Amino acid sequence: MDARLLRQVQVARNASRQDITDGLVETIVQIGGDPLTVRKAKDELSAVLAKARNGVPQVIGNIKKADDMAVVISVKDLAELLTAARQQETFGEALDAIGFKPYSGGRIIVGQGRKRERLQRSNASGAKMAL
Repeated sequence: MDARLLRQVQVARNASRQDITDGLVETIVQIGGDPLTVRKAKDELSAVLAKARNGVPQVIGNIKKADDMAVVISVKDLAELLTAARQQETFGEALDAIGFKPYSGGRIIVGQGRKRERLQRSNASGAKMAL
């Protein structure tokens, strides 16, 4: 299964239904190529199924009517998509989703913090020990 499709499913958790549909169609078209007409898919059904079984989802229908399109995908890939959809987002994925880029411009100089007194604790005999 293509990682782009898994990523699309994971980031779609908080999107609207239309945004999910549009994102999935766009991603699947990037992976599997232009949508097939119903006639072409019917004529080449063996090839369509072979691609789907090899992890390349196939879109059938008119791209201008995304809600009416159909996707041919293997059961194995469907299970992988469902697993990806139910996984919790990691902190790194959340940072990626908002476009976070770590600072790489050079050294970061941090000023000296405030001075603190050493913590002291008492032992069983009541005498204080410095840590």
